[in-house]
Amino acid sequence: MKAAILPEPLKLEISQSVKVPKPRENEVLVRVRAIGICPSDVRHYKGERPGLVPYGEESYGLLGHEWSGEIVEIGPGVSGIEEGERVLQDHLVPCNRCRYCGMGFTNLCINKRHYLRGYAEYALAYAPNVYKIPDDVTFEEACFAEPLSCVIHAHRIAGIAPGDIVVIIGSGPMGLLHMELAKLSGATVIISDLLDERLSKAKSLGADVVVNSLKEDLAEVVKSLTDGIGADKVIVSIGNKEAIEQSLPLVRKKGTVILFGGTLPPRDVQINPNLIHYGEITITGSADHTRDDFRTAVKLIADKKLRLRELITHELTLDELKEAFEIVTNRKGLKVIIHP
Repeated sequence: MKAAILPEPLKLEISQSVKVPKPRENEVLVRVRAIGICPSDVRHYKGERPGLVPYGEESYGLLGHEWSGEIVEIGPGVSGIEEGERVLQDHLVPCNRCRYCGMGFTNLCINKRHYLRGYAEYALAYAPNVYKIPDDVTFEEACFAEPLSCVIHAHRIAGIAPGDIVVIIGSGPMGLLHMELAKLSGATVIISDLLDERLSKAKSLGADVVVNSLKEDLAEVVKSLTDGIGADKVIVSIGNKEAIEQSLPLVRKKGTVILFGGTLPPRDVQINPNLIHYGEITITGSADHTRDDFRTAVKLIADKKLRLRELITHELTLDELKEAFEIVTNRKGLKVIIHP
């Protein structure tokens, strides 16, 4: 089969001779029809996130995990799904035995497995984590299930409720998913970015207020809209030192700041601890998703609750994957979809 290979960082190759994997117990083989590019894929490409998939000959398919396709082969022990069905997958498989799993935090499982390698014509999926795609949902829309599940997880941590004022820093694909979901929850959304074209898209998708932080003081805008109190929730959707440092003065006392985007390579940030202490502010992270988050994402997609097609700006072939990674790196569009 054709598959992407990464012999070393920044050296991407498309091989025509990778062996098609064979499904084992509780696995299915899927013909990948569409896969979305995640920032973690780009970090792996650049050498900033080693570990999950090796470099070299065994790197086929890379970290690709936002994919959908059709089942072509079923492994032993699989029931309830058939060859030819259109499916998407949850790539996280928790052990269900460790302390975190016992507490319900399966996203933090210390023994979790990942079904990745989606930048290929065929990929393996864990059958219990496979979901059927409704006929009126496209393969491209189905690719949003995993990133949307991560957004849902963050919103559950934050406890976003009707009437909340929510600030979202960053209006890339993930920031826009945060914005759409917050609006669906009944919140008023202020979203900021440095790129006017992204803010224009945010406005068209329903953002109440958009702020270009190069042209306006975000803190002053938030204060003017909240009688000087601050936002109820702030979501930092990007792993950026300046964005993290900018977030704390935006939130009200007893408010919550969610650090959603991973910061790689790691960076030290400077914050005023008195804002936390005297304001009883909560700063917390949000990592990955649980199975319930993923099921909720699949339902929202099936019910057409979000305008996902409008987030897709580029669709390219597997042969154009390097170009696609550069588009994401240079923020030239929003969601980029690859068709292997």
